[in-house]
Amino acid sequence: MDKSAVFLKTDNGREALTSRPPGLTPRLRSLLIMTDGKRTVAELDKMLGAEGAAGPLLEQLVAQGWLHGQGAPGAGAASAPTGADTALAPAAVGTLPPVVEETWPFLDARRRVVRFINDQLGPMGETLAIRVESCKSASELQLALPRIRDGLRNFKNSATVQQFDQEIAVHLPTA
Repeated sequence: MDKSAVFLKTDNGREALTSRPPGLTPRLRSLLIMTDGKRTVAELDKMLGAEGAAGPLLEQLVAQGWLHGQGAPGAGAASAPTGADTALAPAAVGTLPPVVEETWPFLDARRRVVRFINDQLGPMGETLAIRVESCKSASELQLALPRIRDGLRNFKNSATVQQFDQEIAVHLPTA
């Protein structure tokens, strides 16, 4: 599998995080949470702690319909991404339908919040990351901020909350 490949959650993947279907094992679920459309396979390998650990798991997530991306089986590393693969890619924003263009800042903000939580808390932040993933609007994300700050403070410290506020919260879209 191409180590520079990037995967995105499908709508079914986001739903699977809350519904916890039987085929979504804890290891697959953790990887699904960590997959944010920005991390490469190589970065996911590092997070899982072993070279090549992410590839087979990513293939399972793609086979279940929970992820899609340029590194999907059969896509080939040199093939051009399909429309589905680029739907949330920053370079494709100008070509997206108007409804998606309007929601792009929210989707990007939600992705950045989830990535911060995953980077800072790892598996301990899983519940918090899922809560953020379930936010459907900028106003829901704003309402989740106190809980996010509490989680960061409880699992890490006040300095982490301050870092979150300086790097992420100030850039979040408002309702």
